Amino acid sequence: MRTIASSAPGKLVLLGEYSVLFGHPAVVMAVNRRARVDLRAAEGGSWSVAAPGFAEMPTAFDLDRDRGFRWREPETEAAARLMLVEKVVGSLVAPKVIDSEALPPASITLDTREFFQSTVGGSVKLGLGSSAALTVALTEALGHWTPEVEGQAGVDLGQLLDLHRSFQGGRGSGIDLAASFTGGVVEYRLTEGGRTPTARPLELPEGLLLVFLWTGRSASTAGFLARLDDGMQKDRGPIADALAKLGRVSSEGIAHLRAGDVTAFLGDVNDFELAMEQLGHVAEIPILSDEHLEIRRLARDAGVSYKPSGAGGGDVGIGFTDDPELATRFSAKAADAGFFPQELEVDPQGVHLKLKTKN
Repeated sequence: MRTIASSAPGKLVLLGEYSVLFGHPAVVMAVNRRARVDLRAAEGGSWSVAAPGFAEMPTAFDLDRDRGFRWREPETEAAARLMLVEKVVGSLVAPKVIDSEALPPASITLDTREFFQSTVGGSVKLGLGSSAALTVALTEALGHWTPEVEGQAGVDLGQLLDLHRSFQGGRGSGIDLAASFTGGVVEYRLTEGGRTPTARPLELPEGLLLVFLWTGRSASTAGFLARLDDGMQKDRGPIADALAKLGRVSSEGIAHLRAGDVTAFLGDVNDFELAMEQLGHVAEIPILSDEHLEIRRLARDAGVSYKPSGAGGGDVGIGFTDDPELATRFSAKAADAGFFPQELEVDPQGVHLKLKTKN
């Protein structure tokens, strides 16, 4: 029996949120929470997908060269929960990135449980880029599922960005895809008018300590980006100025990281967080939510730099310092205040694939 196991890491943005959408550089870190995809030859000769902790029972679908992706029972709750699968597979089949006729049917298992936090009310997304990681892992697995192309390279980062944008209404920088695809820490930028993604490896300097905290609230990046678009259409000037400030600070911060100047970078984090707050004010987006404001207060009291990671509003924030004692004190104070420290590290490995054939 032929099987493929694919996995890709999640992400946290260290610097460059929002401005990365407009051609400015950003820094993203792949984290050691991985989305996992398993493909096994389907015994019954039909496609199906299941997701432990999300949609337990296999849900059947068909792939057709002319009609693309079709659920056997489209109105079920499982089909609604697995919408990302429909979007990814459909976006690969429709433009014939992969040939549906050449793909042998598979039983697919998806696992993103590492991206969730257990709470009293159930499991909640942490905001570590589970959708992007799953997109990368599933695309890589399907790209190698046709027996005739074993050993060939899968899609590249540019193709992944095009794929992701095709079902995101053209929105998104692809920075989360870059982390999942490459692993490690990278400087990411969109060039050629936002069409071409570039990712350069970046080494975090020794002595820079990161403290990761979940705010206790999930946030909608897509919703915030839609509000940013609306704001740009209504009154572009102040928002463009705020985005330009974010871009300048991000560029300076990246230069300081590459130079190993931790002290200067900590100042850049403070400046960037204030610029994020200003962008939220002029665009009427609650980037600095009550939770982030409270964590920022705790960070300042502890002598630690702090900013939201990603679009803000909730999800994860990051404390930055060069003092182990201050890092420990800040983490403990935040936990006492009801926030959730996360044991996260850089994952040096991007998307990874294992293929096995058993008689």
